[in-house]
Amino acid sequence: MAEFKGITLPDDLYYERKEHMWARIEGNRVQVGLDAFGVQATGGNTQYVKLKPAGAKVKKLKPFGAIEAGKYIGPLRAPVGGDIVEVNQKVIDDPTLVNTDPFGEGFFLVIEASNLEEEIKDLLIGAEDIQKWLEGEYAEYAAKGVFE
Repeated sequence: MAEFKGITLPDDLYYERKEHMWARIEGNRVQVGLDAFGVQATGGNTQYVKLKPAGAKVKKLKPFGAIEAGKYIGPLRAPVGGDIVEVNQKVIDDPTLVNTDPFGEGFFLVIEASNLEEEIKDLLIGAEDIQKWLEGEYAEYAAKGVFE
């Protein structure tokens, strides 16, 4: 488990570094959410989540929805491409789940991946690599004034 400055990232998940999305892989299905770093960077105050419906197709790093939080309004980008097979209605009804349980009830959706083996190659996994990335990202965001 990577931990730094109050941010905890489980090391059994894959992470898309730039978009701060996590991916939990089970077979060819990928559960997707915003990681705890992303939650903190947006201000930890998610107020609105909009997601494409089940059955929609999504491409890697293309938007599958949008989020509105205290410091951020913008797209949510997929860590892998494929078909959306499940949308988490709970997070649409109660967007604060993104803040309070980002790796559980606050997930966004599940994608049936179309090219999983290839697309996870550039996602981050492993405790040591996640820890280094977390600390580096924190320093970069702090230098920009995102964290005080």
